[in-house]
Amino acid sequence: MIAMVLAAGLGTRLRPLTARIAKPALPLLGTTLLEGNLRLLARAGVDEVVVNAHHLPATVAAAARAAAERLGMRIHLSLEQEILGTGGALVAARPLLDRGAPFLLVNGDVLADLDPGAALAAHRASGADTTMVLRPMPAGGGYGAVEVDERGRVARIAGAGRELAPGERTTSWLFTGVHVLSPAIFEVLPRDGAPCVNRQGHAAIIARGGHVHAHLEPGGRWSDVGTPERYVEANLDLLEGRYALPSPFGAAVEGPPGVWIDPAATVEAGAVLEAPCYVGAGAVVRAGAHVGPRAVLLAGSECAGQLRAGVVAPGAAVERGARAEGLIA
Repeated sequence: MIAMVLAAGLGTRLRPLTARIAKPALPLLGTTLLEGNLRLLARAGVDEVVVNAHHLPATVAAAARAAAERLGMRIHLSLEQEILGTGGALVAARPLLDRGAPFLLVNGDVLADLDPGAALAAHRASGADTTMVLRPMPAGGGYGAVEVDERGRVARIAGAGRELAPGERTTSWLFTGVHVLSPAIFEVLPRDGAPCVNRQGHAAIIARGGHVHAHLEPGGRWSDVGTPERYVEANLDLLEGRYALPSPFGAAVEGPPGVWIDPAATVEAGAVLEAPCYVGAGAVVRAGAHVGPRAVLLAGSECAGQLRAGVVAPGAAVERGARAEGLIA
């Protein structure tokens, strides 16, 4: 079964991290955000994936190929000289995706603990043109609402879709970035460009009287990993086991309970590591440093001072005598 991961975005809110690494290729402990998406798709039996890329495409390609090799997947890279938007990316990949059957589409900045296989089954059972996987709207999240009618169909997406009947009631949900699409999506997306698959795809189907099914996932953990704060939160949530996902620690070995150290890391004598914490490949913890609790040293970073409740990005360092938390980039 084939699927697509959207990985061409610029990741502007995550700079300076995304000045060197495209957002989907960013490390999360011993894995990457993109690998998390591929593992999510593997749950639904996906063994072939299209990944589009525009910003720093070599980093996306490297992350995709490494993850695909570990998961036994076949990868197709769809390179965009000019960014096409989410709808345009689908149109460009149509020769690979349009096989007369439903396929999954995942936004590349999503870290999610949900069951895309259940969404796929619900899509087939509903007879819908497309399906959006939704979860409860978080308080103060600032996300556009997906309005669901009493039949379990999507009526409006951030204000686009169909007019509501007088007295009609809907409930507002958050879109997770996981779609189930039938080939009907290609009938509504403009061939000359479609910046947004939600507005120019799902909403266009609704406006034509089509059926966009709402698959509700009330449980599990989810993040769009779109800001430095949410990037730190995602790493720490994985460290503390808050996602029901396969081990994110890669080659790291657990020493004392909750202390994970990659075999290619260096921890000098006299350093203190307090659980939970993670030290990635090539990272260095200097003598006298104190790492943890809730601290992550990503691959190639260094700590000579004190780090707690924070993440040190690749190539960054906490200097001797410094006390740090949050994102160090």
